Amino acid sequence: MITKKTPIRLLALFLALMTALPLAACGNATDSTDQTNETTAAAEDTTPDFFPDIEKTDYQGEPLRMIGFVEPGSWYYAESLSAEEGSVHILNNTIYEMNTLVEDHLGISIEYKQVDSVVTGGELFDEVQPTIMSGDDIYQICILHPYYSYNNFITQNYALDFYSLPDFNPDQPYWNAKVIDQLSINGHAFIGLGDFCMYNINMIYANKDLLQDANRAMPYDLVRNGKWTMDEFYAITSELYVDDGDGRRNNKDTYGFAAMWDANGSAFMQGCDIYVATRNEEDRFELSLYGERLETMYADLYDWSKNESTYLWSFGQRTDANVIIDFLDNRVYFTHESLGTQYLDADFSVGMLPMPKFDTAQPSYAHVNWGNNIVIPNSIKNKEMVGEALELMGYYSKTLVQEKYYDEVLQLRVSEAPDDRDMVELIYNTVVFDPGIAFCDGNNSLWNLVYTTCFAIHQNTKSIASYYKGNSRSAQRGLDQIFDKVE
Repeated sequence: MITKKTPIRLLALFLALMTALPLAACGNATDSTDQTNETTAAAEDTTPDFFPDIEKTDYQGEPLRMIGFVEPGSWYYAESLSAEEGSVHILNNTIYEMNTLVEDHLGISIEYKQVDSVVTGGELFDEVQPTIMSGDDIYQICILHPYYSYNNFITQNYALDFYSLPDFNPDQPYWNAKVIDQLSINGHAFIGLGDFCMYNINMIYANKDLLQDANRAMPYDLVRNGKWTMDEFYAITSELYVDDGDGRRNNKDTYGFAAMWDANGSAFMQGCDIYVATRNEEDRFELSLYGERLETMYADLYDWSKNESTYLWSFGQRTDANVIIDFLDNRVYFTHESLGTQYLDADFSVGMLPMPKFDTAQPSYAHVNWGNNIVIPNSIKNKEMVGEALELMGYYSKTLVQEKYYDEVLQLRVSEAPDDRDMVELIYNTVVFDPGIAFCDGNNSLWNLVYTTCFAIHQNTKSIASYYKGNSRSAQRGLDQIFDKVE
């Protein structure tokens, strides 16, 4: 069922609380050899100081229908909820304000359908495809998982080129122009990414109390000076193992690092400026991950994974109480998880850190998005309305929603957690993506390469060369076919 916003307009107290802070643009970082504060550099010139050049108009209640996997009230869309009714999510009323401001400015009605049953990942495409084939303008914005269905939307000619929207302005800071261009096919931008999107970004959490007891400092200054590297990460997580007294290495012991090893493990590649696929001189995607940089990074990562102070488990073991360790149990110095609220109830002080760089010569930190991107069906009839709505929602996502997210959801008020607030702003302003992720759906070999540092370590693969060779030919063939099918 499509949810339609109630006509109540709550231009509420939240607006007084909101000031502009960045979610994610391209992230301009400087060369770390200059000892530049990268936290400041990443945030420069990312906050809009203008209102989009979109005149107030009246589309007479024309619907803007979105469809996605995300629960209403947590991002994109929300119903009005009074204080007596409570809220399904702390962001609910702020998101409602964003929707309402866009509705009032354009004279439209924003609606949303959640795909809440996900088995194959293709359920959203299956819902939208018949409407596009029939030429019906049912959905205007499709909010997708990082890899499900892009191949189907693009190769079957169901996706609209963002560049064809009259008011779409990728140069504004609420769009990630670099990623949009990076994912384009034959000059067409079929995939959109920006502050309107709900990101899923993996980063490092630290138990500050345990670190203090071990006389180890949080590496905030290393981050700011561009010196938070893989070598520093290995050093600070090592030599911290403590057996619980039974003489067996298990999930009852204390570790320097413990985490489920899945997509977060693969995120070390992009964090080290290693991408599965990049654009070549012919403007097509080619595999780019294999080389001396990957070999060095993987060899060190493999050795680190075998260190007694490191404890990893697989996605399939995520509910096995005899294997997993809860970071909240206060027996893990560092863990690796998506940025979120899962550790707000810790009875110890939690620190937050970005992904480490490969070395100090790497110009910027990088955090690959494992959250949403957006696709527009090519069956839309009113490009002006859709383009204007997207610009306004991008603007309000940056200037309204993000401050609420920092202060209330993550509880990172500047006055209370200045260091961790700096780290999170840096993380959000260094968001990247990898074409290999976007187009791996249905391409098992490319899928394997996307998860190289995850699968290879679980498979106890010491040398990465044979793993790459076994997947590269088929993976490249699949990437070529995408370009061959799009004019």
